[in-house]
Amino acid sequence: MDSGELTTGAGSQPSTADGTGVSEATAEGDDGIRFDTPVGTSATTVGDGGNGTCNCGSTDWSYVWIANTEESTVSKINTRTLVEEGRYITRPDKAGSPSRTSVSIDGKAVVVANRHTGIVKIWARPEFCKGGNTSSGRDDVQAWGTDDCVAWYTEFPDGTVQRPVAWTSGALNPSACRYENQKVWTTTGANDAPGACNGGGVRVHRLNGDTGVVEDEIPIPDNVFHCDTYGPYGGAVDYRGNFWFHGSGQLARVDFASLDYEVISTDFNRYGITVDTKGRVWLSNPISRYDYATKSWVGLVMSNSGGIAQDLQGRVWAASSTGLSWVDMETTALGGNLPLPGPFGSVVKGVSVDIDGFIWAVYYLDTKAYKIDPNTFTYEIYDGLNAPYTYSDMTGGQINNVECNPPEG
Repeated sequence: MDSGELTTGAGSQPSTADGTGVSEATAEGDDGIRFDTPVGTSATTVGDGGNGTCNCGSTDWSYVWIANTEESTVSKINTRTLVEEGRYITRPDKAGSPSRTSVSIDGKAVVVANRHTGIVKIWARPEFCKGGNTSSGRDDVQAWGTDDCVAWYTEFPDGTVQRPVAWTSGALNPSACRYENQKVWTTTGANDAPGACNGGGVRVHRLNGDTGVVEDEIPIPDNVFHCDTYGPYGGAVDYRGNFWFHGSGQLARVDFASLDYEVISTDFNRYGITVDTKGRVWLSNPISRYDYATKSWVGLVMSNSGGIAQDLQGRVWAASSTGLSWVDMETTALGGNLPLPGPFGSVVKGVSVDIDGFIWAVYYLDTKAYKIDPNTFTYEIYDGLNAPYTYSDMTGGQINNVECNPPEG
């Protein structure tokens, strides 16, 4: 198995806004580190396959799932060993142009959205698959319909574009120590060439996470949420399972319980989206924060063009023109910049934080993924991707963070 190459490097030490350097935090253990472990973590072992703590998702394994857009595959990379353990086709015709990936709270599965439509669910571990035939690495891609770890595929024949995708956590069954009734949010648009839309509004879909069946569809008319060019661009869930998505200068929220929706103007075409542990929505390009409880925005002047994610130390990381930058989650003060040696003319698109607290960055259409220590700002590199274009909760860290650290009250 050719698993790609692993290299290590040292990032330039960022400076804080006051020039005092990066604040220190203690790392515990040799691997599987959790920096400032989320409150509410239980030591109970998860049943049905064994998967770390009972009420805060996976700790026994951790993967980052990165879409190789031009070959219509997704790579499963072990975040602790940096070995690519599997690569999977994301659409039957291998013309899906996948981009957004979302990992379930228990780490057992990923769902991948194809920009040319179609959602696929893939199991993360062989013990969950229906059989023993599955990809073993980068150069072992099974033919469509033969990989036993592909759980389901759902078509959206009435759509031409599909980007946002996000798991909900479902409900924890404490006696079985298992998350049940997990759902998947996504959107589609239509009336144009593959990967785009032109009017007609958008459709929000909620899928059964076990079967892939579309259980709910919420149409939003075009005069409320205009679907132009790329359609809804990114999505994320908050701690109540409500779905947030954005595109074309609009931010929308769909209530998990009632399925009612609201559309909020942002006045800018944004890029990245995430929800922090206090239920506030963060957008990038430029970085800004929306508090739904107070209906208020906090805007920053820093511009960027990639993903965005909250870490386990109260910082929000976003792609910058030369690598990554971070801001304090509460004060929104710029903390520092971390240059990364990407290819000329490219920028970081994918930004995610894994369950151990490491930051992941993926350059657009490069071959590399960077794993960054949030304390030392040193990094390791996995080199073996094929034209990646990916962002969203590609590690499962976002849903773990909001589930394990819900706001008080």
